[in-house]
Amino acid sequence: MMRYGPPVPVVALALVAASALIAPTVAWTARGCVDLDSSTFDLVTRKFRYSIVKFDTAFPYGDKHEAFTGLALETVGTTDELLFALVGIKDYGEQDNADLGRRFAIPKEYPVIKLFHGDGTPPIDFDPADGEVTGDSLRKFLKRHTQLYIGLPGCTERLDRLAQSFVGTAEPAEWRTLIEQVERAERAEPDAASRAPYPMYLSLMRKIVKEADGGRRTAGEVVADEMKRVEKLLAGKLSDAKRAELKLRLNVMLSFGGSSSGKPERAEL
Repeated sequence: MMRYGPPVPVVALALVAASALIAPTVAWTARGCVDLDSSTFDLVTRKFRYSIVKFDTAFPYGDKHEAFTGLALETVGTTDELLFALVGIKDYGEQDNADLGRRFAIPKEYPVIKLFHGDGTPPIDFDPADGEVTGDSLRKFLKRHTQLYIGLPGCTERLDRLAQSFVGTAEPAEWRTLIEQVERAERAEPDAASRAPYPMYLSLMRKIVKEADGGRRTAGEVVADEMKRVEKLLAGKLSDAKRAELKLRLNVMLSFGGSSSGKPERAEL
């Protein structure tokens, strides 16, 4: 796998040292995140395969800020290829980082969140179609636009990998083999809690086999239609338990390559 510069510990130590020399009284805005400015933005983001950056006011606060920094803290230590960064923009006084705002065409309707690639390809915007800025919607955004494993509630890395293999083939024999593999893995789990995700993955796999039989439809088409059906149900009146179940099912569908419509349904449990 391609790496972008020195490993995270080296980058982190260099940043800490630089900040101590330049502005010893300035603290990090939030644990798990790095503050970037005009002089450090390119230097740091090029060291990481991916950097998710929140452009905001100089002193951010509120639910969206907490969602971003909360996910950063949850994610730190799980991968050395993803950086969570903050850029505070001032439109008064010395107008700190206003040049970065102009460079990336950042509107003043903060926050603005962008995903940068270390190879210099154009950044990807987190836009209204992705939903409100929550920990869950940010996870889905990263899951959709990176090759990193970003786990969602109700999902496991092992099952997500099998789901990707499942939609990566259209051979009925391979589908049956993968279903049998998931069934064996479910039986091998030691307790009910660890077995909980399996029925949702198996249910969707069997639905794909049934509805795509004979090549009439692709796995992607089946998943897309199922997502629409579940999102329509979520828009109606449901018990709390049923709503929670359907939200987890949506998360599993994302592992099969589904794409949410962006409705502001939260799947955080």
